[in-house]
Amino acid sequence: MIPEPMQRKLFGLGVFVFASAISQTAIARDTRPHLNRAQSVINAFQVICQLELSNFTFERFDQKATAMGMQLQSNDSGPSAGNTVTRSKSWAGALTDGPFILLLDEMTGAKGKTTSCAIVADVPDRDAFRAEAIRTMKLPVAPAPELRNNGSRSYFWDGAFGAGTTVLDRDFAPNGKPGVMLKLLVSERPAV
Repeated sequence: MIPEPMQRKLFGLGVFVFASAISQTAIARDTRPHLNRAQSVINAFQVICQLELSNFTFERFDQKATAMGMQLQSNDSGPSAGNTVTRSKSWAGALTDGPFILLLDEMTGAKGKTTSCAIVADVPDRDAFRAEAIRTMKLPVAPAPELRNNGSRSYFWDGAFGAGTTVLDRDFAPNGKPGVMLKLLVSERPAV
């Protein structure tokens, strides 16, 4: 298994790059109540990421994004720290109430493989989003957040959907706009 601090740093790094890359002209104004946008983003996460728990593979998400007609934004792979190999892709998508980014990462090494699927989007109220995610996905009460120097807060629910799963809710405010990333990580140890 890849060390948890490294997973969180590598998988979280891409979010800020891609979230700030969304063109301001592509960002739709949300004139509906905050919960509608929160629920829309959570629904996208559940349909794209959470429903795939039985087939949680990089290839499956790649196929799904392509079938949905999402626009590929980046495609990177190669060796990374700790004798691991990392693959990352991101796509731009649209919901009826605004755009979102789908992030897909996979890190493979001697200690196992971790695959993650994340939805990144602007939301009007980060705290209301978290409360709605907890309610909708039946997560335990929010743990104490990990705070970053850039003002983002990260909330982790280890084992949320079974052994080897982690749900991450990270909020941030690039360019003064509130945004969130909802991510599901699935870690597998190598067969003995």
